[in-house]
Amino acid sequence: MSTPAFRRPATIAVKDLSSAIQQAVKTVGANQKIEIDHKLHTGPIIMGIILRPQYLPQAEKIAAEITAQAGTSHGVAPAAGALEPAVLIKGGVITCGFIAPEVILSE
Repeated sequence: MSTPAFRRPATIAVKDLSSAIQQAVKTVGANQKIEIDHKLHTGPIIMGIILRPQYLPQAEKIAAEITAQAGTSHGVAPAAGALEPAVLIKGGVITCGFIAPEVILSE
């Protein structure tokens, strides 16, 4: 009887992830012709950016584009695997990005 192999979560440097998000947000902002902040928000459920309320109608599209852009960045795709776009609204704050992958963040 064989034992299942345990996979260790991939690792990615926070600066690499932040750089990938910054570039993705810059590209998405130019494509959508909107101004959005590129600061990475990391939470237990979602990773992404805080979106301004006036862009709520576009939130799902923005999340999908950020996810697509970040998923093609060098180092992010292999570490994170398939990313899933997500929008989380809580307490009037809109977080727009992707479901937090099972990764270990490092400096």
